[in-house]
Amino acid sequence: MFNSLILALSSSIDSFGIGITYGLKSTKISLLGKIILFVISIFIGYFSIFLGNFIQIIFPKFLTNLIGNLILIFMGLYICFESLKNKNNGSNIFNNPISSDLDNSKIIDTKEAIFLGVALSLDSLCIGICGSIIDINLKLFPLFVSILQITFLSFGSFLGLYINKFYKIPQNLCSLLSGLLLIIIGIFKM
Repeated sequence: MFNSLILALSSSIDSFGIGITYGLKSTKISLLGKIILFVISIFIGYFSIFLGNFIQIIFPKFLTNLIGNLILIFMGLYICFESLKNKNNGSNIFNNPISSDLDNSKIIDTKEAIFLGVALSLDSLCIGICGSIIDINLKLFPLFVSILQITFLSFGSFLGLYINKFYKIPQNLCSLLSGLLLIIIGIFKM
């Protein structure tokens, strides 16, 4: 359960930085939007576990463990590298979920929440597959991810609304922490 919580934390922590940015921009996520984010996150989490278990059936256990751990480590390294580059990729939602307010209405509505939910869940899809391949008990992973994403987004948004404009938590710091957690888990499980 502890590993499941750490993996969920790793795949959700970026939501905190995104929430702060939304707060600084006075962009709010509607209640229906939060429900949609929760449902998408939990669905993708369980789907990732299903895929990981399916891959375990096809390939030998030693190979799946090695591949799963290596993917976690390389994914962590990639996330750290990207966060240190600190690049901003315009309005591509999958590279920059902050840009999901497509109509600039300052509210993330139903359609925008679907895009944001998928973009935020891509990390948990990969992490869930790798975690189930390397035999981490992930029964609670989708629930943890969903709760943590909504919590981090909401808390980050709340902080962003009240934080001094001259002091903000850099988005790349959250990404760097996420990547480091993945590397540590991958090395520890290997």
